[in-house]
Amino acid sequence: MKIRKITVVVLFLILGSASFSQLKESDNLLGGSVGFWAKGNVPMFGVNFESQLTQAGIGTVGLGGIFRYYTFTNTYGNGDSRRYSFSSIGAQLNYNFNQISSGSFVPYIGIVAGYNYVNHTYTDVTRNAVYVTDINYSSGAWLWGQLGMRYFFSPKVAGSVRLGLGNNDFNTLELGVDFKL
Repeated sequence: MKIRKITVVVLFLILGSASFSQLKESDNLLGGSVGFWAKGNVPMFGVNFESQLTQAGIGTVGLGGIFRYYTFTNTYGNGDSRRYSFSSIGAQLNYNFNQISSGSFVPYIGIVAGYNYVNHTYTDVTRNAVYVTDINYSSGAWLWGQLGMRYFFSPKVAGSVRLGLGNNDFNTLELGVDFKL
């Protein structure tokens, strides 16, 4: 019975001290995300890529790209509606604090710059050619700061949470999964 208890304690100590993952120079991350934008009532879908360029102090500097897509519809009191579709592509530069604790928790801070293409379609159901004017989103360059964290569940898979704040009235909360390539 004592050997069994000792074995269980040793196993917990080994698993508790195991370092699942710390990002290192040349590591690559690829993942998907589902985001929530404060202005829209539908999810935003995204793809992220990040390559760790160099070790810098207690972390790594990562450079990569992102793609986001989301769409929503405003319906007005007269029955007319305007449908917006947003497609965003950008480059991200992140600093990953990867030498914290056992390495499975990796917070990061970064900046993203890109281009947001907006398409909108107005549907005039009353056919009276009177268009409701409201917020009109337009295509253009955007810039945002981001804070996030990854938690590595295994050496190759991490859950992620990201908060993005930027221009064009675009503030998001995203949840995702990153795979270490």
